Amino acid sequence: MDAIKIILATLIGGFVAYLQPVHNAMMVLTIVFVADIIFGISTDLFVNKLRFSPKKFMFSFITIAIYLSIVSSVYVIGEKMGDKKESLYVVKMLTYVFIYFYVSNSLHNLTQIFPSNRVFKFLDYVLGLEFVKRIPALGSFLEKEKGEKK
Repeated sequence: MDAIKIILATLIGGFVAYLQPVHNAMMVLTIVFVADIIFGISTDLFVNKLRFSPKKFMFSFITIAIYLSIVSSVYVIGEKMGDKKESLYVVKMLTYVFIYFYVSNSLHNLTQIFPSNRVFKFLDYVLGLEFVKRIPALGSFLEKEKGEKK
């Protein structure tokens, strides 16, 4: 049994060391994820008067696991294809996209928790509308998504 633990620890340690170049991106993504979870739970409990949902909580962890898998996969594939520099650039862009949506959702939740806070409303407005104007593809995507929800 001890041999299995040692082998497992060695494999995991080696994999973590291999992913060192994308460690910061994964840490930032995890921090933003935790903040989003805290604000989401707070909104459900205090604003929507809903009970804590373990199923929803686990779904959130599955989502971040998928995001982290995407980031690590992009790096591994790029590095193995000889495009380490380019793969780090793609990882950075993906991280910014994930962070945008997490921060946007967090600000939306904060405006619900603190409806009279003008700072949160302004930041939600800027990130939700003004930022989208600067990136046409994001605006098109959000309009398409809004049309599908109707």
